[in-house]
Amino acid sequence: MKKLLLVFVGSLLCMSIYGQRQCGSMDHLHQEIEQNPERAKVLQDIENHTSNWIKHNADNSERAVVTIPVVFHVVYRTSSENISDAQLQSQLDVLTDDFRRLNSDADGTWSQAADTEIEFCLATVDPNGNATNGITRTSTSVNGFGTNDAVKFNSSGGKDAWPAGDYLNFWVCNIGGGILGYAQFPGGAAATDGVVCDYRYTGTIGTATAPFDLGRTATHEVGHWLNLRHIWGDGGCGVDDFVSDTPTSDGPNYGCTPTHVSCGSTDMVQNYMDYSDDGCMNLYTLGQKNRMQALFGSGGFRASLLSSNGCGDGNPPPPPPGCDDNLVTITLNFDNYPEETSWQITNGGGSVVASGGTYAGQADGSTLVIEECLVDGCYDFTIFDSYGDGICCAYGNGSYDVSDGSTSVASGGSFASSETTNFCVGGGTTPTCDDGIQNQGETGIDCGGPCTACPTCDDGIQNQGETGVDCGGPCAACPTCDDGIQNGNETGVDCGGPDCAPCGGGGNDVILAHFFESGWDGWQDGGSDCYRYSGTRSWEGSYSIRIRDNSGTASAMTSSSYDVSSYNSLEIEFYFYPNSMETGEDFFVRYYDGSSWSTVATYASGTSFTNNSFYVATVTVNSANYNFPSNAQFRFQCDASGNADRVYIDAVTITGIGSGARIAEGPTQTIREVGSGNEAKIGRDLDEDGFNAYPNPASTDLTIESEDVIQSMKVLDITGKVVASRNVNATQTKLDVTTFQPGVYLISIHTEDEVVTKKFIKQ
Repeated sequence: MKKLLLVFVGSLLCMSIYGQRQCGSMDHLHQEIEQNPERAKVLQDIENHTSNWIKHNADNSERAVVTIPVVFHVVYRTSSENISDAQLQSQLDVLTDDFRRLNSDADGTWSQAADTEIEFCLATVDPNGNATNGITRTSTSVNGFGTNDAVKFNSSGGKDAWPAGDYLNFWVCNIGGGILGYAQFPGGAAATDGVVCDYRYTGTIGTATAPFDLGRTATHEVGHWLNLRHIWGDGGCGVDDFVSDTPTSDGPNYGCTPTHVSCGSTDMVQNYMDYSDDGCMNLYTLGQKNRMQALFGSGGFRASLLSSNGCGDGNPPPPPPGCDDNLVTITLNFDNYPEETSWQITNGGGSVVASGGTYAGQADGSTLVIEECLVDGCYDFTIFDSYGDGICCAYGNGSYDVSDGSTSVASGGSFASSETTNFCVGGGTTPTCDDGIQNQGETGIDCGGPCTACPTCDDGIQNQGETGVDCGGPCAACPTCDDGIQNGNETGVDCGGPDCAPCGGGGNDVILAHFFESGWDGWQDGGSDCYRYSGTRSWEGSYSIRIRDNSGTASAMTSSSYDVSSYNSLEIEFYFYPNSMETGEDFFVRYYDGSSWSTVATYASGTSFTNNSFYVATVTVNSANYNFPSNAQFRFQCDASGNADRVYIDAVTITGIGSGARIAEGPTQTIREVGSGNEAKIGRDLDEDGFNAYPNPASTDLTIESEDVIQSMKVLDITGKVVASRNVNATQTKLDVTTFQPGVYLISIHTEDEVVTKKFIKQ
């Protein structure tokens, strides 16, 4: 087998450039997938069905010949574009001769040349059941339709398609631009399904123009419509057309060069899916035949054509060959959106043994009956709806039924995105949720899928084998007071909380570090004079909190409550930007000790700061002067007039300093200007703090540098949960962030003298 590379192609167009056939498939690939990514999935589903059908049915010699009803839509502006019935009939004759290998130029050059057992008839019955000659003629004012499918709609000067599930729509028009024709692969919209050929390259008489005057443009395009790829697979020697008996080639062939060699073998330039001139083409292969025939197998995308009454027969197709195993019948009653419905059958090993859909070619509300032959065993039948609303009952009363001949083994219609039912045929034992086996659909032994949920390490239950709730045994080790990690209920690394000894020995912990990029970060909005601001007055990122005047808590931002009982002192660092604050107007930092509020720092315009510049301030309070309770809070409040006098607070970090640290006498505060305008953003201030972390954002490794020796570091997510911590004892270290979920994180480094906290982003 050659290497298979699945190339999703929506529509393909063929054109003549300097007398050579050309095809712009890749341009249409990009357009189709960009406009509707779901298109790629539909083509992959068809590809899966094709592979499965060929595997099980390619050697079946009892298949009936497929006859496809054709309707020609002639859209013309001039009399020469309005080609004759005889010219159209000559094209239809070429299609049948070429596909049945009755063409007079067939030769024995390639032993794999085959009769595809597909032929074509001119429609005799229209969609309303009335007699027709299979030709519509539409006068238009359009001079050249191009390849945007305008020819396929009355509203754009063309002609609406007949139902794609019953007819091959064949438009003939002046495409323009030297384009010979183009086709839509299976799986596209029903309204545009079919082929288009220029009036100069249709049939063998009249306006047919050499060297494309033998009707082979249509043979090539109908090949695409029946899921054939170009003979060289639209790539080099390592790319293929999904057909095993066509030689690998490195590109198209033009004119007629039957001895051309590429990729170590002679190119099949006579194949209808190459770019050779019409007079050089003369065959499809057995492999191409099987690929096309798969579309008409049970569940195939174009299987509905088998029951079309377009050519006046109207009789159902002959029954499939006898099934020596178990015949399973699938009945699909579609809602108003057949193009959303698909299904598959998987065996006990999880392999897909049959599939079908989606069904854009089926009429709304129509019924499709599919037969599959299954060996003895148990299977899962799954029906899908790509929109997620099932097939009943919001948009039509659709339903489905799966029968083994005597019993309905699966049925329904009202579901969301999918519904799965397990069934057995040929005496297989129906799986249960207590048989001690991990059956198909279960995610564990007797659990998951149709059974009760399997135990997990985050279900809040101490399951069998765990030594604690969601920890120990098969889960991660349970937290301890000596694991070097600040666990959820500890106030420091291996200390504090209800389980471990009180924190001490000088340990420092970041209690909060808030940047307001994703919200208020737990702070309370004071009211009309306090709001979350986005703009250049924010120190880092885009957001900060703006406060103004002194109308009580309406002008204040207040933190959540925090347990600070294990610390000796608290260090509050924040950045601010004052605007239009008049001389003497001030703002202040307040601290709640469990019973009352105290002002611990005041900053006045003209004394502490001037307007329109960024400042960083630090306030330290200690347990010698203030009570440190389990419900401490912090507040920023502004005392200014009610005009444009405002202060913007950002990057607030509060650090708890352990009991072993030296205690300062009374509250202390520092302030320094760090720049004005956007050029003062935090990335430029990192070196001034003696700390750097890069690259930021990071995807693999984050490098951390410090002027002082880093004793330890920890990483917190935006909720404050510690996700990593370790001892360092160096001025530079690297952090592997590949396992982190994308988002915002805080990195806190501890040196001998201070704790520095900065934000970084994991991509």
